[in-house]
Amino acid sequence: MPPRVDRSFDPPQKVIGNLRYTRTGVYADYLIHGLPLTMRPLPVWERGARLTRNLGRNLPSGSQLFGLLACEDQDRILSNILGRHDDKPAWVSHCRRWEPMVADPLQTGHHTGPQQRVHWLTIPVDSGRLGRTVTGKAEKLGKWIIGRDPDSEASVAAYTQLAHEIIAALPDEFHTTAATPAQIRWHHRHIALRGVFTAPLPHPFEGPHTLPGSAFGRWHFDEGANLDRQLRWWPSRHSVVRIQELDEHANLVGPVSYQAMLAVDQFPARGVRFPKAAYLRALDNVDTLATIDWVQHLNLRTPDQALAANRRNAKNIEDQQRQRAAKRDAADAEDLANKLDATLDYSSELNANPTERELDGTPVIAVGAASIEVIEDAVKQIRQELDSVAIAFSRRRGSHRALWKAFNPGSETTSPLDEYRNPTTAHRWARFMPLTSDECGNSTGSPLAVNQNTMRPRIILHDPEGTARRNHNTGLGIVGEPGGGKSNRAKLSAAELALRGAQVRVFDPGKHAEWAKALRTIPDAHAFDPTQADISLDPLVIFPDEEAASKAADHILPLIGVNPLSVMRAQFEVALRPDNRERNGIRRMRDLIEYLRAQPNPHDNELLLRLEAAAASHYTQALFDPHRKPYLTADSQVTIWLTRNLALPDADDIRAAVNGGLDLQPRQLAAMAIYGLLVDLEQQQLFARPDQFGTIIFEECAELLAYPPGARAAHRVTTQGRKHNTGIWLITQDFHHLQRMGSEFITQKWLFRITNETLAEQTLEWAGIDPELYPDVVQSYVEDTSPANTSLTAGDEDEIGYVEPHRRGEGFIVDEFRRHARAKFFGAPTPQLAADLDSTPPVAA
Repeated sequence: MPPRVDRSFDPPQKVIGNLRYTRTGVYADYLIHGLPLTMRPLPVWERGARLTRNLGRNLPSGSQLFGLLACEDQDRILSNILGRHDDKPAWVSHCRRWEPMVADPLQTGHHTGPQQRVHWLTIPVDSGRLGRTVTGKAEKLGKWIIGRDPDSEASVAAYTQLAHEIIAALPDEFHTTAATPAQIRWHHRHIALRGVFTAPLPHPFEGPHTLPGSAFGRWHFDEGANLDRQLRWWPSRHSVVRIQELDEHANLVGPVSYQAMLAVDQFPARGVRFPKAAYLRALDNVDTLATIDWVQHLNLRTPDQALAANRRNAKNIEDQQRQRAAKRDAADAEDLANKLDATLDYSSELNANPTERELDGTPVIAVGAASIEVIEDAVKQIRQELDSVAIAFSRRRGSHRALWKAFNPGSETTSPLDEYRNPTTAHRWARFMPLTSDECGNSTGSPLAVNQNTMRPRIILHDPEGTARRNHNTGLGIVGEPGGGKSNRAKLSAAELALRGAQVRVFDPGKHAEWAKALRTIPDAHAFDPTQADISLDPLVIFPDEEAASKAADHILPLIGVNPLSVMRAQFEVALRPDNRERNGIRRMRDLIEYLRAQPNPHDNELLLRLEAAAASHYTQALFDPHRKPYLTADSQVTIWLTRNLALPDADDIRAAVNGGLDLQPRQLAAMAIYGLLVDLEQQQLFARPDQFGTIIFEECAELLAYPPGARAAHRVTTQGRKHNTGIWLITQDFHHLQRMGSEFITQKWLFRITNETLAEQTLEWAGIDPELYPDVVQSYVEDTSPANTSLTAGDEDEIGYVEPHRRGEGFIVDEFRRHARAKFFGAPTPQLAADLDSTPPVAA
């Protein structure tokens, strides 16, 4: 039978609400959110450090900050993917196909699922506002002497009120929320079975309001894992602790957790620059199956208390300088002088700000796994990660059992934490940024990508329908070189939008009608070639009366070469004034021609001659043929405009023509008129339906944005689409194309592979990622984003330069909240849909 567990390892005696009752005191537990700082500019990091400093200054002494690596609830992720659309059978069926991807986002075969870093705050509430200080301990002793019942209604109310006051003093940006009893039980089981406990953090509404101590279980701690030794008479030399649960008969049951405790005890004297200063975030970059957690124990002192200790330290150093003057060498003298200077500088910092606090922090890292071999490999990688920022830790054989107590609130008082304390100011402590977040994307929506900011995969969801509801801009810029996967991902997102009931309008200039193929499984999807379809795009027919004349002037007059300030434009606008249209029966462009022909001296009317010449061309019949049925955009949920046969001029030619340096061909002018009318029509119709989300998608949007009316329409959606529940997706190879319309309001950005270093650097800067602050990101973007496999080690059937399947679709994401993520975009969840989305030419037989 295993020996009885030391009572200092005991779990909570009871939990009431978020109050944890232990043998040594009462604590309040909270979930606390990290700050989104990944790849953000330096001022954002500095603001985050100020917020963290204010957090540290307002915590009571004896507080504990945890960073726990937790498995995410896969059922909840699937429920979030389904969202509010459970009444749409096609979408429900499609969501089920994502289950394998949710279970194994990186398709590694481990099926560990997504993981998240849970930040947890535990504060003592039985020692007054200042916490475990001398005054607080005296207050706690006084309550014990008078026999106050700690779990009476009055005591619970007092503890709760004190906890509320403490939390109210913390910065709101950390979004601190009270933990539930079920979550506190999860916390305890997680630290006990670290590395083999895979239950997700319970939902806030799960579980009872109170829990007895029996709900937390009992544990056996085996220092050195001696129970596993092969020779029973020879002690184990493993530098770990073996933890297993005890049943009611003190028998070992359940999985075995091996854990190693690493006490961080050495920091660089001159600090670390942002963003590497957030050294605890480096723990998530360790490629391991082990679970790596951390805790920081925070003891706070006022400046007066800290200065008194500094004066004693300075006096001791000066005494050593005098007493050892004859014996010490130059190195000793320099070391003592440096210590004295550092002590005096530290005192100056404390004196400079009356609100400053000394924050005596002790970070401990815990590594847990199902085997000792996994732990050894993880510890090696952690050492390498921290070496890069000159931070070191101690791993002492025989200390793991005692240091485990640092993670168990109530047991930390008997843990040897004082051996590793590192007193500093709250300002300096905050520069190491313990609370950061790598979150990106929305809480519901389509599975967009795997977050690869760290080695811990998380699924990024994309909810374009809710963007307007959240009062954010609805524009999306999708940028990347050919073959990077931008169109593939956009087509998948558009298909999923349609399955959820949104309206989708696509302008596809490609020669192979890729979008029609990609969306062919959508029941109400229609593809039109405006040069071949028997539909009318007459602006006087397809637009409402109050807008028809202005739309016709915007697009028909450039077609016939009429200057914006000419007499002909005035004649055109007067003829199409609403009262004149009603009086003269002008319902179509052909009616306008007939009206002008009926006026005196028609042969001298230049406007009439130009209109008749345009109407005589076969490629303008969509504008002038009175017998065609008008296109009504509301008749279709999904419309794909195949503009491949429009003979649109390229972006450079359009800009040259606008600037007066090039005369476009009549067919090119007609193509621009038809294209512009379609864009205006779709935008107008989507704006008219604010009750239903819709989006306009422009594949290779350079031509659209070079054409002034097109750029105005696109800019109108980016600035006003939020009010009308309408989005716009602009797909291009070069972000400079988006700047022609003004891209400052395109918050959401998807960046795919770019191998040109200059363009990659500029693209990242456009996305809000400072190339000078993050040179490694630039290098990764150019050299390690969906890289081609150029090795010769593959089989003869593999083609050199082929992007391996598990590396396809890599890039960066900027979400609507301006959070950044290195990401691997998801492809289609089924082979059939993947084939529909694929635009890669087939291999010849």
